Order: sequence, then C-alpha cells, then structure tokens
Amino acid sequence: MSNRTFFRDLKAINSFEKLYIDEVYKEVPSDWYLLASDIKNSTLKIEEGKYKEINMVGAMTIIAILNIDKTLDLPFVFGGDGAFLLIPKFIYEQSKQVLLALKELAKESYDLDLRVGLISLLELQKEKKSILVAKYSSNAEFSQALIRGEGLDYFDYLLKKDEKYHLKGKPKKDFSLDLQGLECRWQYIKSTKDESISLIFKCLNQDSYKDILNGIESIIGDVQSRHPLSIENLNLAFDSSNLSVEASIFSKTFLKKQIVLFKLRVINLLGSLLMGLKIGQWANYKKRIVQSADIQKFDNMVKMVFSTSYEKSEELENYLENKFKKSILVYGLHKSKYSLMTCLIFERHGKHIHFIDTSNGGYALAASALKKRLKNEKRENILNSGTNEQRGALE
Repeated sequence: MSNRTFFRDLKAINSFEKLYIDEVYKEVPSDWYLLASDIKNSTLKIEEGKYKEINMVGAMTIIAILNIDKTLDLPFVFGGDGAFLLIPKFIYEQSKQVLLALKELAKESYDLDLRVGLISLLELQKEKKSILVAKYSSNAEFSQALIRGEGLDYFDYLLKKDEKYHLKGKPKKDFSLDLQGLECRWQYIKSTKDESISLIFKCLNQDSYKDILNGIESIIGDVQSRHPLSIENLNLAFDSSNLSVEASIFSKTFLKKQIVLFKLRVINLLGSLLMGLKIGQWANYKKRIVQSADIQKFDNMVKMVFSTSYEKSEELENYLENKFKKSILVYGLHKSKYSLMTCLIFERHGKHIHFIDTSNGGYALAASALKKRLKNEKRENILNSGTNEQRGALE
C-alpha cells in the first residue's frame, strides 16, 4: 500500500455497524497531516438564518482540497459546520493556500469566520494521539471514510482553544481556488415521514457502538426504511433563496450574481426536462443521488440523518436519554421537517457525494445540544479517554 494510494487501497466494509471492529482500521501514514475546519460562532450564525451557508462552507473545504490533485482518494468527514480531512505531505503547501483562500471566500461571500488548521500526524503521535481510518461502501459507486482516534478530539480542541493553531495570512496573489463540482441546486427536501433528525452520539466504550446501533435500528428501522431522501421528494430549485448560496461564491457584484442565478436556472430547467423525460442516464439520476447520500458517518462520533415518525422519535429520545443517564453515551439531536443537500459532483454520471443535513441548524445544533448535556449533567468523563483536552472540546 503506497503513500499516494493509502485510502484507495483500503479494503472496504459493507456494513456501517462494523465501525466498532478494531481490525477494519488502518494507521494513516505518519508523514500525513490532519486538516480541520470549523465555523466560529456557528450557533449564532444559524440563529441569523445562515445554516445553508454554513453547510456550503463545510463542503467547500472538502471539494477545494480534493481538487488539488484529482487522482488522489483522500479520507474526509463532513460535519455540517466544518470538516476533517487527511492529506499526504506532498500537497501540504497547496492545502495551506486553499485554506487561506477559503477563509477569505467564506468571509466575503457569507460573512462567516472560518477557522482552519493543519497538524502533522507525527506531532499527534508524540502526544500519543492516534488517527485510524477505515473505508465503508454502501454500494459500488459510493464509499466514505470512517475516522477514529484521540487525535480528532485533540486537534478540534486545539483549534477552538488556541489561536496559534489557526492558519493565518493571505493566499498568494496568483493562487486560484478550484471549486469545480460544488453544487447546491435543490429545494429543501421534505421528510419522508413526520420529521427528519440529525443525531450525534459518542459511546463511552468502543464496544458499545454495536449494541447502540442495533438499538437505534430496532426503533427507527434500517438505513433504507429511515432514509431521509426519496426520489419523489427531490426537486430542483429555481428561486433565488435556494440558488443564491451557490451563486454568491462565484459573483462579487449584484449584476454578476444575477447572471449566475440565470445560468443556474437554465441548467436546472434542462436537468429537470432530461430527468422528467427519462432521457439516457438522466432517467436514474435521482435514484443515484439517494444511493450516494452521506447520511451516516463516523469521526470518533456517530453522525446520522434519518426520517421517522413522531412516535418513534419520542421512543428514540427516551432510549438515548436512558443510555446517557447510565453513562453509556452522550448525544445531541436536532429535528426538522426538511433536509438540505450540498453536492460534490466529480462526474455528472459518475462519482457523486451528497452531504445531507437537516434544515435550520442540523448537525451544528445537535452538537450544541450534546455539549449542553455534558455541561449540565457534569459528565466530563463520558468521552473515551477522559482527557482534559477531550472534555474541553465539548464545553
């Protein structure tokens, strides 16, 4: 397994429930770096109505790094208001330029303060903080990283608590940010049941994940029956309120933005016609979106979006609260009638990734609820290692 093809060469597991098995994880090459991004004061910005912009910035971090070298297959996890990525040393300098440019773009386009940082795995190893990666594939076209280890919590803590870990400055004058493939052209997606939920939880003991995941499935159903998307509920957007988030990235002036909005409407009209008439590969386009939706992930915490009934939602909350009171896990969730989708399109009829979150705050507010639960219940030792850094990251 070479440094360049580390993630691509990993043998994939076909069941998300195997995330607790030690043997499916591999150590990341020691000369790689952990990259983290995070929106400062994201909860406040959500209250201002900028939850879609926040999701867009989180996705921007991922696509901009992936576009540095499109032959690479890199491990990453989208977290709603930020992301984790693992990168090889040979794209380190380019990644710094990307992150600096993203900071500027997030501020100029959305008035969001993006915190970004890079830390070497060697430095994490010196602090005895590990980073391990597994690959999960739900179908032949879609695979994603599962990332585990104390290094994630540790660097998230450092990024939020110590500005010396923030990447600062401006990109080189001749640097050009490549966001090709980043799209956000769909209407809010109505829940397939009564409501859609963004859930985050972390188990005290790694071995507890199997039982908790089985317990959740027994309440809300398997991944197919609880899927937050359906072909019938996927509709392209034509109004400015939905399309302006993407348009704002590529336009500095009011006139340019109107031109971009017009272009996006034309593209969506054409796509709608092709899908409606079931022409060629467009006949199955929505089905492929559902199959490649990023609806469950693991970055030392399980994060998932699903649809359920009011009755099952209440039953799930009672189940999670019971496990929390027994110090088995800590959790946070956010409910909404709708989901939103931010898309990474590498090939129009090839590789897709569709990041799903619930509207009006999603993962960011679920994380906030998790932190409050920790603080209010004074359960600082609920995290795996119980270190000060890990507890601080959630306070």
